[in-house]
Amino acid sequence: MPRTALLLFALALLAGGGLAAAPTAMAQATTTQAAAGTAPSSAAAMSADERELFALNLYHEARSEGRDGMIAVGWVVLNRMADPVYPDSITGVINQRRGGNCEWGWTCDGRSDQPTEADMWVLAQEVTELMAGPGRPADPTMGALWFHETFRPQPGWMGSQVRRTATLGNHHFYARS
Repeated sequence: MPRTALLLFALALLAGGGLAAAPTAMAQATTTQAAAGTAPSSAAAMSADERELFALNLYHEARSEGRDGMIAVGWVVLNRMADPVYPDSITGVINQRRGGNCEWGWTCDGRSDQPTEADMWVLAQEVTELMAGPGRPADPTMGALWFHETFRPQPGWMGSQVRRTATLGNHHFYARS
């Protein structure tokens, strides 16, 4: 199965609907929706383990940014799933390592992953449900694959092959040039 079809299927799994469209029709819808900054909304639901991991990622990466920041980080995960360089699953994207480095610092910082701020954990779970459903908000990052805090300089590894797509709260978001 071509990567585009696999990607479409993976994104559709997040949406929580039924598998009504044929792969060709779904691929055409994905191209149109990607241009519009949205993801397909048909297929089976995200598993409980994927929801938990997705919510933990939102919590650890964006709890200081509230709902909008969590949505933006959620889109970075989905955008990476859509990119051929990254894994095509939630678990693969969030647990990915490059060399000895983790793509998401919280996954290997040696600290407990257990949320300690109950209100932000509840919000992360609510945003996960929103991102997994058919009413997913448009991508405020405009296709970003990376982000960093605004008080830090652009990481050197990004080079000139990226363009800033958005600044949301205290984070800059980037896509390929």
